[in-house]
Amino acid sequence: MFPSLADDEVPYYLLREGDCFDTDDSLPGQAAKRRCTQPHDAEVVRVSELNGTYTTNAALKKAASALCKAPLERKAAGQAAGTVRDTVVQYPDTGGYRTGIDKVACSLAAGVGKGSHKLTEPLK
Repeated sequence: MFPSLADDEVPYYLLREGDCFDTDDSLPGQAAKRRCTQPHDAEVVRVSELNGTYTTNAALKKAASALCKAPLERKAAGQAAGTVRDTVVQYPDTGGYRTGIDKVACSLAAGVGKGSHKLTEPLK
């Protein structure tokens, strides 16, 4: 049985570049899509695909982080000071990767967690 999701909630691997979303620690791997002109936690900068053999979650995390590093640094450099305070790198666990989920969503965030600072417009 799968938990029921709100209409705006999607698995992270269905996000596209430029999508804005909120995160929820109680729903790992999910993203609540938001309009970029309304308060939101993060915006997808790049969607990449993992290639190779990964047998541990740590190896997947390392590979996903490596795919996101340069695009996130480039995009963050163009933002107003204090706008972006965090990054969100979403990737499959080993079970998901074995079933064919190979997407990595690289996002910049205003801050992660409840009560955090929010983005209020699309990234530049």
